[in-house]
Amino acid sequence: MKLASFDIFDTTLLRSCGKPEAVFHLLAERLFPNDKDLREAFVVWRKSTKGNTLEDVYDKIDSAFLTFARKNKEDMMKAEEETEKDVLIANPSVCKLIDQRRKEGYNIAFISDMYLNSQFLRKVLQRNGCCRQEDAIYVSCEHNARKDTGLLYKVVRNELHPTEWIHYGDNIRSDIKMAKSKGIRAIHINTCHNNTERACSQVSTSMAELARQYRLRHKDNEFAAFAADFVVPAYLPYVIHVLREARSMGIRKLYFLSRDSYILMKAAQALIKEAEGLELHYLFVSRRSLLLPYLYGEDEKAYLAASDHNTIIRIDSIDKRLSYLGTSREEMRDKYGIEFPYSKANNIKDQEDFLRKIFHSDFTPHLQQTAGEQYRLLEEYFRQEGLLDGDSCAAVDVGWLGTSRLMMNHILRRKGAKDLHFFYYGVRRDVFPPSAGRYSTYFRAEEISTETTILLEHYYSASPYPSTIAYQRTVEGNIEPVFGHNGQFRHTPITQANQDAIETIAAQINTMDKLGSRTLRDLAKTSFNCISNAAINVDIHPLSKQGEFDDHIPFVKRLTIIELLRIALFGDTITGYDLGSLRLTIPHCLLASVWKLRNTTVRVRRYLYWKYVARRHNLV
Repeated sequence: MKLASFDIFDTTLLRSCGKPEAVFHLLAERLFPNDKDLREAFVVWRKSTKGNTLEDVYDKIDSAFLTFARKNKEDMMKAEEETEKDVLIANPSVCKLIDQRRKEGYNIAFISDMYLNSQFLRKVLQRNGCCRQEDAIYVSCEHNARKDTGLLYKVVRNELHPTEWIHYGDNIRSDIKMAKSKGIRAIHINTCHNNTERACSQVSTSMAELARQYRLRHKDNEFAAFAADFVVPAYLPYVIHVLREARSMGIRKLYFLSRDSYILMKAAQALIKEAEGLELHYLFVSRRSLLLPYLYGEDEKAYLAASDHNTIIRIDSIDKRLSYLGTSREEMRDKYGIEFPYSKANNIKDQEDFLRKIFHSDFTPHLQQTAGEQYRLLEEYFRQEGLLDGDSCAAVDVGWLGTSRLMMNHILRRKGAKDLHFFYYGVRRDVFPPSAGRYSTYFRAEEISTETTILLEHYYSASPYPSTIAYQRTVEGNIEPVFGHNGQFRHTPITQANQDAIETIAAQINTMDKLGSRTLRDLAKTSFNCISNAAINVDIHPLSKQGEFDDHIPFVKRLTIIELLRIALFGDTITGYDLGSLRLTIPHCLLASVWKLRNTTVRVRRYLYWKYVARRHNLV
């Protein structure tokens, strides 16, 4: 007979509450719902009381607990079994493995060192689709033998006489070492919380457990695991915060701005209870699609006002700026005889030359004509999407400077419409002030590092939609977005994993008790800390795959020796997320030291720059 045996707890079955001790807290809530002192006393007693069987445990119970709970010993044991049954769920990956072994002709058995009897465990296993009636169940309390001594394996062998035996379990000693010592082929099933989930469990056990369960369910999908451990705890608290704040402010419509807020809208749609009473809309806008309508009837002052630091010097290439204005170098040269002898505006002279050629030349009437056309289309699009209905509306975005807020509210004001209130995940220190429209931010400027903002933009907020570049009228008369590079809606493994994880976990939250705002915010901060703290070992391999799906260079990659030295010794920036690149390149035991050296180098370079270079050129 071929036998495949499986450990039960933390292998075949997981506890949705996390640690086994959490069951005692839930049991105390059930027994003493209105007495905190009794709950705490009961938990202390239950943790410290051991027994071979559940009966052994409750034979030692203090009579005061029975009196105050108004229950007898049998009622208390039944309450503990019911509590366990409520929190025990199947480990999907092990259930698949059990089915696979059945198809291969193996008999199935379940083996556990546990004080709960096999009759109870069979009911739970069958309810979760793990066990059939013919499967054997061996529990230490019924055989006076344990796995961790090897004796329970001897009992199983003597009763079933397997000719081939594989055992699966999570405990290195009892499931692996002791099984191997008895001649059994043993395979380790790792269901432990990883470093991120362990850290998050200190803030919210339930959220950390949801992440672990999702990761285990999709253990063969590295993108799903990363989404559950990082994207979900970072973004789900923010979405819940926005929905609660919007309702408290009397806002009726929320507009999630493409593309960064696509994942946020999917979370909001799954949070049915939190989103009750709110209309959720996805709005196709971008800085590029808003720029021309914003510039209609305006001059270079408006253009600079919407620019980073009111300047275009050394920021974007001239080619990119021309494309945002609906033209190109070739068109400017061939149609208007205008040349740009520089790739970027590198000084005030170049900036003045660029602005003069755009806003005071033969090209300017064409610019205003195109801007007018796009302004009218955008106005109709806003009306079509309900932004001009007079309802209380707000926009949801990731952040950071507020350019879209400035341009959208400028356009709305021209129509006499109300400003949009903006919800931001985070802002820069030089964020556009409330004169561009009121805003609120989940994290203050100093709370999110540059490395984190890069992760949010390039990976967490990855969207299946391409960027919106303009608007057009359909044959039916509706206004629709125009996408760049003939783009179409297309999911990648990253966007699909992010969306599925946040929708699944958000849907599960609907059935849970309401999580506090402080807890949720701390959860997001803890997730950030795990990925931005060089001392914590986390798996960021999925970040290196981003470039495979969006035709960009990965913002995380394995570094060459020269690149490694440039980061550590000179403080150079090599990739979008250098800490992640270092994680892929060097052993974790060296990471914190190398990152500390790099940060010291950066501080020294900044000091020398401001002392000797900036002052000499009157930049301060």
